[in-house]
Amino acid sequence: MKLKIKKLLMLLVLSLVTSGVISFFFFNTVNTGSALGFQNMDLVTVSANNQVTLNVTILSAPISGGTTVLFPSLYTKIFSPTTIFTLMIGTVVMDRRSEEKAPKLREVVQSEIDEHPGIHLRELQRNIGCAMGALQYHVKHLESSGDVISCKVGNAKHFFPSDYSSDEQVLKLSALSRNPTIRTILSEIVDQGRVTQAELSRTMSLDKSLVSYYTNNLLKADVLSVVRVFGRERPLILSEWAHSIIQRMALV
Repeated sequence: MKLKIKKLLMLLVLSLVTSGVISFFFFNTVNTGSALGFQNMDLVTVSANNQVTLNVTILSAPISGGTTVLFPSLYTKIFSPTTIFTLMIGTVVMDRRSEEKAPKLREVVQSEIDEHPGIHLRELQRNIGCAMGALQYHVKHLESSGDVISCKVGNAKHFFPSDYSSDEQVLKLSALSRNPTIRTILSEIVDQGRVTQAELSRTMSLDKSLVSYYTNNLLKADVLSVVRVFGRERPLILSEWAHSIIQRMALV
């Protein structure tokens, strides 16, 4: 709302300045010659013969240049330099006040990362509701200053507070566990000890292909391991390091 008001004020100032310039060139043309004016006018009516006598005293004065235009009082007040200057100053003051009251975007980004360790860029943008270019600029600055650290998992980049952990495996597992489906899979394996993909599909009411997609990603990240047993279905278990981190940091 404040941004719209500021834009409207700036547009009004620009239109007033433009109108003033146009008015200056339009109403200040050189027009040399003489000006005629009426000093006195007497109207005498003779009733007897219906004759009318009009006595007029005419004055003339030379004009060296310029055409005088008389504006209505409201128009002159609107286009006065004082009004335009006041509007400009008011716009600047409003802009400064809005900047003082509204938290800076970089501080908002830092706060979101502090509250949601492992958040990825798209999720960060959805939460804040800002342009991606501006968000990338501030995240890059926070990384350069050491206030934020990042970890890339697959094609997504996840962000953490600088004091979250220096262990790459902790960052990776924390980033993965932010996905609700992965978090449920990890929780099931923690509770059951070992589960098959078919069991996960039935428990979570998910298609087997979707379960296979997530479990394969966890296998590639070395979060899960396959138990070698006889039979078609091979149970999945947590890797030792993953189990230790989940327990220590209560990720699920």
